[in-house]
Amino acid sequence: MVSKQASNAYFQAQASAKIHPAKLVHMMYERLLLNLACACEGLEEHDLKKRGENLSKAIAIITELNCSLRAEDESEPAQFLRGMYEAMLIELGKIPVSKDAAVIRQAHRYVTRLKEIWEETAMKENGLTVEGKTESAPVIVHEEAPAAYSRCQEKKSTVSANVCFLV
Repeated sequence: MVSKQASNAYFQAQASAKIHPAKLVHMMYERLLLNLACACEGLEEHDLKKRGENLSKAIAIITELNCSLRAEDESEPAQFLRGMYEAMLIELGKIPVSKDAAVIRQAHRYVTRLKEIWEETAMKENGLTVEGKTESAPVIVHEEAPAAYSRCQEKKSTVSANVCFLV
């Protein structure tokens, strides 16, 4: 039993290592958008657990994205991304106290645009396609909360990538 689990873990780790770094960043953006939407819903529904879990996951992903920028890269795009990520980290960290859903919605809009730019540039440059590309999901409003909650539960998997470089 244990050897079967170890074997599965090994093959799973091996498979995830084969994911192209540009695709990995894309997956992180997708998961970040989902976590932000669910955190916003949790805030609006006064569901502390849902808000807290998704907000902390979003913050962890933003931290990882910020870490993925090369430290020696002082180009304008790298500086912009560092500034954007750091500003989002600061503002999202205030949510438990301020309870301001507008901050989460703004972060969602920024990440949506970053994801679109990533798809148009890095993904295309590396010959990668975006599977099931759809229009950007609208920022969650009260009427859409039940459907979005279902999406949160369906996509419960996490992106566990330690990417410390940007393609």
